[in-house]
Amino acid sequence: MDTTRVASAMRIGAALGSAADVEWDEVFAGLRQAVPLMCAVQVTGWDPVARRFVVMAEHGYHRAISQELAHELPRTKWGGQLFDSPVPLLMDDMPHNFRDSPHYQEQLRPAGFEDGLSATLKLGPRQVVGVLHLNAPERSAFDEQTRRFVAEVGTFLARRVDPLHHPRLDAWFGPEWTASWVLPVQAPVTGRSPAPLAHDPELRALAERFAALGVRTVPFLWPAQDGWHRVRLLRVADGPRGGGVIAACTAFGNTPGLTARELDIATGLVAGLSNQAIAEALVVSRRTVETYVERLLTKLDCRSRGEAAGVAARAGFIRPSPTGLGDLARLTRGTDPHWG
Repeated sequence: MDTTRVASAMRIGAALGSAADVEWDEVFAGLRQAVPLMCAVQVTGWDPVARRFVVMAEHGYHRAISQELAHELPRTKWGGQLFDSPVPLLMDDMPHNFRDSPHYQEQLRPAGFEDGLSATLKLGPRQVVGVLHLNAPERSAFDEQTRRFVAEVGTFLARRVDPLHHPRLDAWFGPEWTASWVLPVQAPVTGRSPAPLAHDPELRALAERFAALGVRTVPFLWPAQDGWHRVRLLRVADGPRGGGVIAACTAFGNTPGLTARELDIATGLVAGLSNQAIAEALVVSRRTVETYVERLLTKLDCRSRGEAAGVAARAGFIRPSPTGLGDLARLTRGTDPHWG
C-alpha cells in the first residue's frame, strides 16, 4: 500500500474511532484521498430487527439509486455474487457482469456512473453486517490496488456498522464479563461470550421495565441454577438501529457472605423504605427486619442505614423486580440518563 493510501487508512481509522458516533464525513474524505475518482459512496448495515439493510451514511447518490442499492440489489443474483465473494467486486467481474443488470442500465448509467466497486462488510468469513458501494464517472477508475485497499478498510468498517457491537463496553468491563443484547433483539454483544441469563424471560421483562424508565444503568444480583450472578443493565442509545438494552453478567463470588434475605433488606434500604415498610413487603415482623439490618451493617462495614444503602447501590447488592420491594423506579431514582 502506497504512502497516500496508508495515510488515508489512518484517517479513516481515526474517524471510525471508538465513540458512539462515526465521523462519516471524515471516513468519506479518507476514501476520496485514496480513490480520487470516487464521486459517490454508500455504507449500509444489516438491521436484525427489520431484517434488511439500512443506509448508515452516503454521499453522491440520488434517492432512487440509494434505495435501490440498499434494498433491492442485495436480493438479485448480483447481490448473491457479492455476498459469496471473498473480495470486493468490480463492475466487470464475472460470472455475472454487473453492467448487464437492470440496476446499472436503468439507474447508475443514466446518472453518469461508469465504474463501480462493492464490498461486503463481514465479521469472520461469512457473517455479513453491511455493504460498501463506490462509484466513479470514468471507466477503469477502480483497479486491483483499489480493490485491496477497500478490502483492508472494510474490516474496520464492519466492526462499526455491526449492530451488535458496542465500542465502549470494553472500557467498563473486564474479560470475565459476558454480555448480550436483550432488547430489541437477543444476541451476544460482538466480541463477548453470550450472557448466560440473556434468555431468562423474567430478566427480559425487567429489561423492558428498565428501558421504559430511561435511566442509564443499574447493577444488581440475579439467581441462576449455577448460583448468583452480578448483572448490569445498560441502556444504549446507539444500539441495533435505534438503541436497546445490554445485560452484562459475571459470577458473583459473594465475598461479604450475604444471604438471600439480607439482599432483600439491602434492596429495601436502596429503595428508601423504612423498616416497617420492608417488613410489610416481606411479610415479617419489624423486629426481624431490624435484626437483618444490623447484620447487613456488619457485613458491609457500615455505620448507618444510609451508608449501607449507598454501598449496596454502588456494588449492586440488590434484587430488582418490575414492582414491589425491588421496584426499579425506586431503585434508580436520581441516576444519570446516559452512560459511557
